[in-house]
Amino acid sequence: MESSPVLPKQAAQVGLAVDVVAFAMHAGELQVLLVKRGELPHAKVWALPGGFVQSGEELHEAALRELRTETTVTLEPRHLEQFYTFGEIGRDPRGRIVSVAHLAVLPHGAAKVEAGGHTVGAAWHSAHTPPPLAFDHQQILSRAIGRLQLRLEYANLALEFLPETFTLPELQVVYEAIGNRKLDKRNFRKRLLSLGILTPSGERRSGVGRPAQLYRKAKNVRVAAL
Repeated sequence: MESSPVLPKQAAQVGLAVDVVAFAMHAGELQVLLVKRGELPHAKVWALPGGFVQSGEELHEAALRELRTETTVTLEPRHLEQFYTFGEIGRDPRGRIVSVAHLAVLPHGAAKVEAGGHTVGAAWHSAHTPPPLAFDHQQILSRAIGRLQLRLEYANLALEFLPETFTLPELQVVYEAIGNRKLDKRNFRKRLLSLGILTPSGERRSGVGRPAQLYRKAKNVRVAAL
């Protein structure tokens, strides 16, 4: 009878963790959800929500649990994906910790957050100009922004930042906020309408000047798979 497989004695003792880079649009700015740590190391320093994976827990389950526990966010992310694994030696003073980073897009209007778990603060911050971050979280955030910018080019992730119906100027604001640069209004409108990812809602939004046409995501459009 064969014995049960076991890890070799020389196998590294490694902790497995998740970190969540949760984005949302607030007042025309791309913002990221941060927590203020309540424990050492890096006590009272801003960080990404995250923590250790529990036994029998899938990675995405751990990411959602940490997000909800540390920030009291109850809304389901519009999008959640693993985007990179960070395992550099010395990234965590507690030992060899490998973190699977997740990118999340929270629904439009997900503004109110509070500290939970072992955190002593939770707040939205500018994604492009955040405060000093604990561990290697600035590197994680920078890579997440790069991933988000890439997803604009071959997926339809920008649409996940908006309510069900929106105007083209509102969609342009999302593209500009993520890319951190201004876009030509006429060229943007022409390109987006040519992609076939939008459909008129049949409604208009009143305001200053001519009522703006409202659009929604076309029925056959999906955020591109990994």
